[in-house]
Amino acid sequence: MSERQAHGSLRSALWRLRGAGGDVVVADQQSLRLGGDVVVDLREAEVLARRLLDRSRPPRPMDVDLAAVDLLSADLLPDWYDDWTLLEVESWRQLRLHALEALCGRLADAGRYGEALVAGLAAVRAEPLRESGHTAVIRVHLAEGNRSEASRQYEQFRRLLHAELGLEPTPRLEALVASS
Repeated sequence: MSERQAHGSLRSALWRLRGAGGDVVVADQQSLRLGGDVVVDLREAEVLARRLLDRSRPPRPMDVDLAAVDLLSADLLPDWYDDWTLLEVESWRQLRLHALEALCGRLADAGRYGEALVAGLAAVRAEPLRESGHTAVIRVHLAEGNRSEASRQYEQFRRLLHAELGLEPTPRLEALVASS
């Protein structure tokens, strides 16, 4: 596509967006930006993640529910590979994994074990080789008194880690399971 065709396509897309209601995109001679009323789910998710990680304040009730798990489970630009996106994609991935693990812990602390497991397993699903996600799930099982589930989760992680990377879980995780 030539630059002229690209400009034409952009003008056409902007014109069609005007029919979407409200100012979705605001354009002037030099720039484009989203309208003030446009909500970006990534920005909402980042704010939620930072609130969950802030241990100096209790979370809002809406921060510790299953909708938060859904919001934190979405990848940024899946299947899109461009050098300029790699840092943003990885930054979001790390933030959301930490937030899912924190959410798991907060729910477990509140005795909401089923929901805590949903959050912890979402972290494990997002990164199966990450020990901290498995640790969060194991802690929930132990808090519930389900030692056999904690052992099963540990063994599943141990086998996966060994098969994929030839590694063993850290002594800290091993001690957590052994102390139960």
